[in-house]
Amino acid sequence: MTSQSKSIGALSFLDLRLDELNEEFGDLPELEKDKHRELVNAKSLVEETDGVLKEIQHFVSVANVTLIELKDKEEKLTQQQFLVRNNKEFDALSHEIDNLKKEHTELSSKLKSEGIKEENLSQLLDEQKENVKKLEVELTILKNNIEELAGEQKQIVRDLRLTKEKIEAKINIANLKEYNRIRVNHNDTAVTIKRNCCSGCFNSVPPQRIVEIRNNENKIFLCEHCGRILLPDNMEIDENLVDEILH
Repeated sequence: MTSQSKSIGALSFLDLRLDELNEEFGDLPELEKDKHRELVNAKSLVEETDGVLKEIQHFVSVANVTLIELKDKEEKLTQQQFLVRNNKEFDALSHEIDNLKKEHTELSSKLKSEGIKEENLSQLLDEQKENVKKLEVELTILKNNIEELAGEQKQIVRDLRLTKEKIEAKINIANLKEYNRIRVNHNDTAVTIKRNCCSGCFNSVPPQRIVEIRNNENKIFLCEHCGRILLPDNMEIDENLVDEILH
């Protein structure tokens, strides 16, 4: 029958290996979320700028037609002035012509201002669209990296989990429960004694306790300082330990 301490050591090794595989993803998943959020915001800016630009373009289009109409009206009224019979009619036409000129001047000024806005917004829109394309490429690269990494690790993770289940089956329920409780706070749940110290927190372990741990492999001993499970100083936590237990 395999000792509990060896089984726990093997389990700790497998858990650390699984942790390492998960850490290989690093910040990629979070970076993907951030990049997606950035892309959504960038697309929103494009839509907003495009909407404002279309409004200005509509105004420019209508304003150009209006300016032509105002000029036509002004010319017609000017021609009519030569046909009037009295000063009252002439003054009325002059007043109307002045209003048309004023409206034409104001609209021309606004058209010029909006034309500058249109030019600036067109340039801004082009830049925003380029940014969207860049973000789409970056997001695709991140997704591909994650998928590639996940593909490479999928079988490895599956095998490790199957092995872990076999090891867990060799640990009694009480010890496994204690192991899982400690793992909440320490990824390296079980550690060996090295140079008379806990290799997890490096605090010293009394000689008498070291002997006791070495001679009672089916009992769990905890470090009095960090709470990790202490394993004998003559044990190596590695793949060989896992193979020894399974074979």
